[in-house]
Amino acid sequence: MVEELTVRERDIMLKIVGLYIESGEPVGSRTLQKRYGMKISPATIRNVMADLEEKGYLYQPHTSAGRLPTDKGLRFYINSLFLTIDSVDVNFVNRMLAYINSIENRSFENIFASVLKYLSRTTGYTGLGVSFLVDVLNLKEISLIKVSKNKVLAVISFEPDYVIHDVIDIDVPSDLLSKLSQELTGRFRGKTFPQIRKEIVKDIERFKKRFMELSFKVNSKVLSMMDSIDSDIKVTGTFNVLNITEDLEKLKETIRILEEKRMLLSFFDRILSGKRDVAVILGSETEVEVLKPFSIVASKYSFGQRSAGLVGIFGPKRMDYSRVIPIVENVSKALSKLLQERETL
Repeated sequence: MVEELTVRERDIMLKIVGLYIESGEPVGSRTLQKRYGMKISPATIRNVMADLEEKGYLYQPHTSAGRLPTDKGLRFYINSLFLTIDSVDVNFVNRMLAYINSIENRSFENIFASVLKYLSRTTGYTGLGVSFLVDVLNLKEISLIKVSKNKVLAVISFEPDYVIHDVIDIDVPSDLLSKLSQELTGRFRGKTFPQIRKEIVKDIERFKKRFMELSFKVNSKVLSMMDSIDSDIKVTGTFNVLNITEDLEKLKETIRILEEKRMLLSFFDRILSGKRDVAVILGSETEVEVLKPFSIVASKYSFGQRSAGLVGIFGPKRMDYSRVIPIVENVSKALSKLLQERETL
């Protein structure tokens, strides 16, 4: 249970975290008083700091040193930021859209990768992202095209602007391919990946009776094509981790975690299940020891009313959250706006 802080305790707590983020050094009472021109004495500030330490918001690394925020103190600071910076910067979003529109290859995959590179370059940290877009797209058409005597190209297109394709080894007349293309398109048009996966299993037997081997192979291939598409997790700028830790073993383990998609996805799931569009996970909250010096800042982006994924950064626990959170949030808003515009084209 979080203890209630007085107005003075809140003010001093937020000032201490601000100075710690700026300098990385323990904050003393005299430094605090001079920096902010506070009208109370250093002795009074020390008393308040002692109370905050007792409540678990601060700690003193050495007897003669100032205080540093605990992770509980950082969480208090971050939650306070959410009350003041949770808004969309229209100018930023428009600049981001202009940047996206300048990309030569404007497939969503390329845009997504470019956005993460932008986040990494702008913040100096590692860009992270996960796209569930394939799960919210609607099927537009299934086309089966004979490309040689024993090969058929299966092309599945979705709206907006997403295509998957693969080759089926089978010898079949073109007229049957056309019939099955129409049948499958009519059956699944407007449905999403999860809906199609669920229904196509039931339909395999029904189609098999009408088209025999062809239908069975086509439906099995369509199902395997969809099942092969995992959530698209990307990591950009991993080298930026070098600026955070000098411990080689911890560095190797941190990079391994960043490359372990299953673990990253578990962190993202926590954010996706939360009520807030933008969120911060402190390393200590992951229960992974090597991640304690780090934080993840991520924000949801959407396709219509459905969540389509996350974009964010992986950086040091001591980062300028007041700057990073709005950047991450507004990049996600730009992605949502882009998808909305594509949907209405």
